[in-house]
Amino acid sequence: MYKMVIVDDEKVVLDGLTSAINWSDHQVQIVGTSLDGNTAYKLIEDTKPHIVMADIRMPGLNGLDLIDKVKNLLPDTVFIIISGYTEFDYAKRALKLEVVDYLTKPIEIDEIIASVKKAINKFDSILVEKQNKDKIQKYELQLEEKYMLDAIFGHQLSDHELTTEFENCTVLVCGFTSKGLTKYKERDFIRHLKKTFQKNGDNGFVFFVDEYLVVVFSKSNQEENKAILDFSELVENQVGELTIIGVGNTYDDLTYVQQSYKEAVEAFHIGIYLNRSFTYYDALEKVDHNVGSDMIKMIDNYFNKQNWDLNNLNKLIDDLLQYSQQKMLPAVKTKYMCFRLIINVFDYVQKEYEVNVERILEEKHVIYNQLHLLRSIDEMKEWLLDKGSLLSEYLQDNQMSQKEKLIVDVKKYIENHFCEVITLDDIAQQFHISPAYLSSLFSKRVGMTLFEFIIDMRMNTAKERLRTTNYKISEICHQVGYANQRYFNQVFKKHVGTTPGKYRSEHLIRQ
Repeated sequence: MYKMVIVDDEKVVLDGLTSAINWSDHQVQIVGTSLDGNTAYKLIEDTKPHIVMADIRMPGLNGLDLIDKVKNLLPDTVFIIISGYTEFDYAKRALKLEVVDYLTKPIEIDEIIASVKKAINKFDSILVEKQNKDKIQKYELQLEEKYMLDAIFGHQLSDHELTTEFENCTVLVCGFTSKGLTKYKERDFIRHLKKTFQKNGDNGFVFFVDEYLVVVFSKSNQEENKAILDFSELVENQVGELTIIGVGNTYDDLTYVQQSYKEAVEAFHIGIYLNRSFTYYDALEKVDHNVGSDMIKMIDNYFNKQNWDLNNLNKLIDDLLQYSQQKMLPAVKTKYMCFRLIINVFDYVQKEYEVNVERILEEKHVIYNQLHLLRSIDEMKEWLLDKGSLLSEYLQDNQMSQKEKLIVDVKKYIENHFCEVITLDDIAQQFHISPAYLSSLFSKRVGMTLFEFIIDMRMNTAKERLRTTNYKISEICHQVGYANQRYFNQVFKKHVGTTPGKYRSEHLIRQ
């Protein structure tokens, strides 16, 4: 149904126009009538009709002024003039306002119906034209978006020309430390973001590339920073998280869009690891990339000191990362220095404490891969501190006293010499302590006497060789430190509960 409003200062005319015709037969619904122009405007504002039939001379707004005012509010609404006057000036102005028909009173019913049908046809054609225009604009926008994406990725550009003027272009890469943009990949979100540039009179394209927002815009004035700040604020309000933005250089030729994009990506990653909201590539170009060698030298010198303490590691980590931030070093150089630091720690601990550091920190190539995946300077700091903490805790948990070290060394000595004739005096002399002190300390720490430990080791070795070799018992007797086989048999039976020969026969198992 088509909605129609009728406006005339004569009530009899209004009643006749509403009742004389069965409007529903013509797919028309009268949504309101009015006797004056001002009331009519409010009625039209509320009901939003497709067709307005209005008299020219009315109290308040006259018919032509009403049409002029309504066109600003509802540009697609069509109008029919009804009037008792045929003055040329009225007709001329009505033509300028694109009135569908100018009917003079008295008006025949057929004439009114024909005029309304003409108005319906015009409204339909306006609607179709508008839909076609929207389709064309959408198609043009898709072509322009493809053209711009081709430019970003360096593909061969088509002959398509942008309808928007790009006298200069700048690329932004926007994201978050948490990579939290994936759920916002909707057209409405992108359209909302584009309004930022349109509001400032700029032309802009917004795309999702991987987990980032990529923006190409052309500033219409010199307030580039304002456009970027407005965009950042809008994204933060939508997502609820602080943005990280990398800004490429500005170029006056679209063939350099890919260059600006690469610069923006590099600036973005610098921003991620330095935890900076905005990073401009032109600022990075001013950085001396030879900077860093003095820090590398300082790291190496730290570990050349004879009395270097692992507890100093946290201070060294702070010095390294503060240096990196102050000098705005590229991420790859900062990661190299971090790797250089952790490998120095790795080698230092392995050399000084004789422990297998790989069991604590992973192998060096695994450490390198872990470091490569870190995105921010805060993540690097946490990672380095965690590695240092793992080493410190391990060394602290496994640190031995002098007495514990002595017992370990004595056991190792016995393990290497139990097949020989050894005495308490021999062992004490080897470690430069008194026999009595060694005997007492060993018994307290190990829970058996030194000679019980030696016999236990000899008997375990004898059992193993009886089970796994074809050596004669006499040979095994000499191999475990006994010159007399009879004495060996006595000791073996006392500790094992059976003779060596019987033990062998009972424990031979097919492998």
